[in-house]
Amino acid sequence: MSNEVNLELSIVRAFGPTIGITNIPDLVIKKLNAFVDNEVDKNLELAKNLDHGNKLAGQVKQEIVIPREIIEPELFSFLLNVTKHFVKTGRGKDITKFEIINAWIVRQFENEYNPIHYHNGHISGAGYIMLPDSFGESIQKTKVNNVNGHINFSYGVRQFMNNGHISYKPKIGDFYIFPNYLYHSVNPFFGPGERRSISFNALIDDKIYNVY
Repeated sequence: MSNEVNLELSIVRAFGPTIGITNIPDLVIKKLNAFVDNEVDKNLELAKNLDHGNKLAGQVKQEIVIPREIIEPELFSFLLNVTKHFVKTGRGKDITKFEIINAWIVRQFENEYNPIHYHNGHISGAGYIMLPDSFGESIQKTKVNNVNGHINFSYGVRQFMNNGHISYKPKIGDFYIFPNYLYHSVNPFFGPGERRSISFNALIDDKIYNVY
């Protein structure tokens, strides 16, 4: 067309829940993995007492409550700071309340998965502290987009200029923070190894969370 002109176009993401992406500090990753490998794996009674699976959606063999003494001080400090930054960036507000409802470790092995679900509280998050060398090959070899072991976020429906869905391949240290109501799921993977992740739910100021 002859009427084309040069213009600058900015994209404004004004609709749908915000997802924050950051990195878990190495010290936190090492502490959590040491807790699983050196304490939980070597103490069947402890593993039984910390079993959180009956309260969660995952179809996995082991989901472990993280005790308060393991949360403090490094993990708590990380979750507090990332939540402060997330709310400040997304809402322009400074939180004065941060209360962890629960935090847990998900140990996912071959063929296990987490169905689509949402969390309680106000703020939730998930991050990765151990991954297998591979999530396995696609069953249909010609498909380029292999989403084995990926985390998926879903909101709304597929329509023009709105996918309603996004999928991420985990990397060790990746951490996602999001509103509790955001639906998400985890695909199974195939082959040896463990996909080890942490999750948490927290409460913040009601007057900030309740936009009504």
